[in-house]
Amino acid sequence: MDAEGDRLSSLSDDLIIKILSYIDTKHAIKTSILSSRWKNTWKSIRHLDLSTDDFTSLNRFHEFTRVFSSCNNEIELSSVKLTVRGGFYQVVVKKVINYAFLHNVQKMTIICLDKKRMEIPLSLFISQYLKDLTLVGSTRYYCFQLDRIKSSWDLPALTTLQLDHVMFVNERSNESGSLFSKCPNLKNLTFSNCMINDHNHYTISHPQLSNLTLKNGDYSAVNVVASHLKNLTVVNCRGDLMISAPELSSLMYKNTFYLPFLQDCLSSLEKVDFYIYHSDGPSIIDILQQFPNVKYLTLGLEIAQVLASCVDLVSHLSSPFGKLTSLKIYPGWKERLQEGLKINMPTEIKNYLLDGSPNATVSIYSFEEKKVLQDATLAQQIMATLQGVGGGEN
Repeated sequence: MDAEGDRLSSLSDDLIIKILSYIDTKHAIKTSILSSRWKNTWKSIRHLDLSTDDFTSLNRFHEFTRVFSSCNNEIELSSVKLTVRGGFYQVVVKKVINYAFLHNVQKMTIICLDKKRMEIPLSLFISQYLKDLTLVGSTRYYCFQLDRIKSSWDLPALTTLQLDHVMFVNERSNESGSLFSKCPNLKNLTFSNCMINDHNHYTISHPQLSNLTLKNGDYSAVNVVASHLKNLTVVNCRGDLMISAPELSSLMYKNTFYLPFLQDCLSSLEKVDFYIYHSDGPSIIDILQQFPNVKYLTLGLEIAQVLASCVDLVSHLSSPFGKLTSLKIYPGWKERLQEGLKINMPTEIKNYLLDGSPNATVSIYSFEEKKVLQDATLAQQIMATLQGVGGGEN
């Protein structure tokens, strides 16, 4: 190809590198055969997207890594994504991790689609630059095992950690917090579909933690101690859960049953999204009485339905909400069972919820109206993503 004869080659190197960063790395490397101008352009890519599906054998992978060894060693990587499947994956993961840390990677995502379990030595994770780490196992197998006894990770710049289908082994109730002890700047932590191989309490303790998400967890018992935790999300978790977070300001709770788990967290709560599928009137009322300072309250339709049947229980109670500015009744749990459900809010229930804040706005959404809102939100997210592709950093 004549570099002067096509419009793409007339673009600046910076713009070409940016374009190449949005395709998988294997195809980006193949552009090196287009012309002499393109031979080394891909070597300046700062975003790598690799998959073991691209290699038919371990030898082919070693050939690939030798190609990478010719890259500009002064290039610092913004992100590395590795999708793993195949019998030689452990060697691949170690190679990619070492290469990424050698080039000061800031964001790393490793997705394992294999059926076999893989123990990742935490000692591999030593970086002064990594800020964002995501480990994702397959949906049916806990591919990743994190063994705290054998080693620990050392990531002083890490602010965001997402773990999905990860198994923790050799954890002990009096030592488990040490898993994050060398991550002093950790602020955002997500446990999704994780398993903790311990029958005792598992403790998450971190002084800088600001956002915590626990989703689809099956734990014996989890104890969270986070003095600066601001935002907590709990979705479909089983087992004992205890949260000590005196600065908690936002709570999202979706579960089949309510678990009384909050300690020293209630006075600072300003935003509560609350969805429970199985509950009774007295329990719901008791919970709501514990949120005196909430400003933004969203209740699931099933909760509103339970309240609507409890007129006698609230008729003698004053409203617990003296600072409420917004009340929303919204489908959010077991949504398909709520399709077509209509809520008629008795006057006594409205008084109980709103008498303390007569100027609060009230919105009651049906299942169909929620779908309209979701579609509009999705369209906005797509537009934001497209704009980011056109104007993000190199």
